[in-house]
Amino acid sequence: MDRDDAGEKFHELMSRARAGDPEAVRDFLGRFEREVRVMVRARLPKRLRTRFDSGDFVQAVWQSFFTGPSGSAPEFENEEHLRGFLRGVVRNKVGEEHRRQTRTARRDLAREEPLYVARGNHEVAREVPSPDPSPSENVQADDRFEQLMAGFGAREVRVLALRRQGLTYAEVAERTGMHERSVRRIIDLFRLRLESRP
Repeated sequence: MDRDDAGEKFHELMSRARAGDPEAVRDFLGRFEREVRVMVRARLPKRLRTRFDSGDFVQAVWQSFFTGPSGSAPEFENEEHLRGFLRGVVRNKVGEEHRRQTRTARRDLAREEPLYVARGNHEVAREVPSPDPSPSENVQADDRFEQLMAGFGAREVRVLALRRQGLTYAEVAERTGMHERSVRRIIDLFRLRLESRP
């Protein structure tokens, strides 16, 4: 098969695949998917490999390729031109996800630590500090809460206690039979007292 015939077959396959012909799409993917997977693996930073499979990016590349705006679909001179385009899509997809995962402290991959650490010849679970307050911190918080409630009546103390348990203003109002505005006033007064204390 000469170069012209190969080029014609490539263009025919490309137009049929883009038109949604299932057999052409299958042939097209069979011809180029392995190459795209290799491109993704070459681009994927080590830190992202723990979160993403290369197949995630391969799918994103093909989705972008086949479902992008039809008016902006590029025409390809030959297979090499197509491969260059696919390399660019892979670079953009991987780069975009890498930026998204490292842009904020909450998502910073550098902060991640393994759950297991090596100890001799075996791995043991890393000690993870509990987000809950310690018993002594709970006692201190209870003492401070009691001090700040001094001077409040029984009804106000009940409002504050329910709010401290995590109930919403509406739920506290329902439990106490008070109007929600009254509940908010008590909470606001308590907050002012809390903020004014050293």
